[in-house]
Amino acid sequence: MSMFSKWLEQQSVEQPEGELHYEALVESDRLDDEELMDQLGHDVARNYLNPTELALVFDDLGSSEVADYLRANKFPADIKVRHGDFGEIVTAGLYRRMRRWCVPILKLRYKQTPNQAVQGTDVLAFRFRQTPPVIAVPEVKTRATRKRALGTEAYESLEKVLGRLDESLHFALVRCAERDHQFLVRHLAALLRRPQERVVERHMVFVHDAVVWKDDVVALLADVVTQRTELTVVKISGLQDFVARVYQAAETGAGPRGIASSQDTAA
Repeated sequence: MSMFSKWLEQQSVEQPEGELHYEALVESDRLDDEELMDQLGHDVARNYLNPTELALVFDDLGSSEVADYLRANKFPADIKVRHGDFGEIVTAGLYRRMRRWCVPILKLRYKQTPNQAVQGTDVLAFRFRQTPPVIAVPEVKTRATRKRALGTEAYESLEKVLGRLDESLHFALVRCAERDHQFLVRHLAALLRRPQERVVERHMVFVHDAVVWKDDVVALLADVVTQRTELTVVKISGLQDFVARVYQAAETGAGPRGIASSQDTAA
């Protein structure tokens, strides 16, 4: 069982009418706090760092120097950006480890500066072996405060991203080619060459403070959705403090041995 499957469990929810399918995930008690912080911190660090950079930069650094490097060069200081990044990391882990989709690139590795976002889809997930192959395009929103219009804003963002999906597929293809992942390159190229032979699924993931979440966000979103859309809400208590603690764990626990110990096949 993956760390994500131990950390999160499904909550019973009422389904809205129409084309929106709603799933809620809440924190379980299967991981103690120290283990959860350690494992989530590890996952945060590997989303920003590739093995090549680890080998080049970290081999001669002590743990305090590694933390300083991450703080200065990798992890965003801006709270809003950090929350957005964390939501993307949770979403990628959810699709890869709990739902068993292929998530070929960790987009945060390609930031030019820590507080700048990478353009394009938040996360791309694939089922290449299905016929026709399926692309899940999740629009991710991370919020520590309540906003009733969150769903409708996400819907508008998702429609814009879907209109430029080929740009994001090409970005993923180039990144996989750089790592010589030929299986992924071949399949991504096929999706670009033959767009009529692919299924694109609309997904949304809201990583939200559990205390201030209300399901009226779902009801408002259901009123505007006109095509099948999968919504997942990940509810975390005290989200702002939780994210701060995870990044602190990432700073203190990162290092060549820790990050590279997992089989890192993502680009």
